[in-house]
Amino acid sequence: MKKALFYTFLFVFASTAIVTLLGIAGILSIDKEYLTKLFYALIVQSIAPVIVLFKKTEFFSDDSNKNRLSVYLLPKEFFGRDGDPHACALTVYNRASDDEREIRVELKRENGYLCAYLDGIKEEELIKVNVVNSKNENWESQYFSTSIAKAEMEKI
Repeated sequence: MKKALFYTFLFVFASTAIVTLLGIAGILSIDKEYLTKLFYALIVQSIAPVIVLFKKTEFFSDDSNKNRLSVYLLPKEFFGRDGDPHACALTVYNRASDDEREIRVELKRENGYLCAYLDGIKEEELIKVNVVNSKNENWESQYFSTSIAKAEMEKI
């Protein structure tokens, strides 16, 4: 759907640009009133994407989210909104040092999934997720690698 919308806007922009430029060059005979409106439309179509990109670009954001790991809890049917809020504890096992630590994280919704965001997790570490909802239902995953970023949860 996004592709179709993108190509539609691209087609409209290209058509407006071609007709306007041919009219300005005198190759197409366009009434001056319409040519002026076409020219303004072309200018607006050229400036609007630049403004939108400027607004969406984070020029001065810190890079603290670069190494952030997002873990999606699956299957998403287990984690309906009726059980919110969910409490989450992560067990992080470091294979290199054979150490284990527990982290409490806040879960958030992203694209319909319940998601945990983790900072400072290393490649040699494995993660196990434990979730409890407001109805005291409990789910747990097996240990998984940070490269997977999807926790297959089982009700316990």
